[in-house]
Amino acid sequence: MKKNPADSSPSSPAAEANISGGLAGDLNPVTRRVRPGAGGEEVSSTPVSSGTAYHPEFVVGWLVVVDGPGRGMSRPLGYGMNPVGREESNGVELNFGDEEVSRKAHCLIAYDHKNKKFYIQHGGGQNLTYVGNEPVLSSCELNKDAMISLGNTTLKFIKLCGDGFDWE
Repeated sequence: MKKNPADSSPSSPAAEANISGGLAGDLNPVTRRVRPGAGGEEVSSTPVSSGTAYHPEFVVGWLVVVDGPGRGMSRPLGYGMNPVGREESNGVELNFGDEEVSRKAHCLIAYDHKNKKFYIQHGGGQNLTYVGNEPVLSSCELNKDAMISLGNTTLKFIKLCGDGFDWE
């Protein structure tokens, strides 16, 4: 049986070709997620195919549903960009029945490991995201315990990493 290059280990030439930009005619592109290592150098983690649910290797914080559909559920945040939306392909899937949450990237939450800060920005959909009572119209810093509203859902941002702690 011929082995599919997308199923290869990350150290194989086929997998490396996929990870670094894909092979001609590649139907299953793979993205290599990057996380910081000891001393600040970046270490590659397990390759993840696009379209799969995101399970961060190192959790940097959480979003907890405090009001609306899905109340009591939580979702982890990882290093880098975390798209928030209803579809499974988002880094943070909020598919609890709130049709006012965009399917793709209602908003984006980023953890910048170099500066140890979190940011939130609009994801490009029709419906707005609010932090407190303020609409998120451009990228802004996301502070500890911030309340985020998307549609009929309210999320509490729980920060793990920052000035006092990071996985580095």
